[in-house]
Amino acid sequence: MVTNKLLTLDNKVLLSDGDQYRLVKLGDLRHFETCGNYTMSYFSGGKLLIYRTLSYLDDRLPKEHFFRVNRQQIINLSFVKVVKVFEGASLSIEMSCGKIIHLSRRRSRQFKVLMSL
Repeated sequence: MVTNKLLTLDNKVLLSDGDQYRLVKLGDLRHFETCGNYTMSYFSGGKLLIYRTLSYLDDRLPKEHFFRVNRQQIINLSFVKVVKVFEGASLSIEMSCGKIIHLSRRRSRQFKVLMSL
């Protein structure tokens, strides 16, 4: 039985780690990236593949904590360190781990609205 229930930061999610699985707290996941028909998840313990599409995850993740920055990536807003202007109207985000992620122009506008007072 597959559920499309919205997750919370306290939920633990099952991630594949070779021939075993790991339970990782959703709030510990920094960002997600497309990897073919699957999604790579990144957290302090490394990275693990999720056998779901990024669109599927986008529908399940809590919107107040996760933001789809472009077609290929979703970030956990708790791990945003610095936001910079990139190529005029677009934004660039530096995550707490040092990874730089570029937002599409459309998503940059939406990010500004979401994060502004």
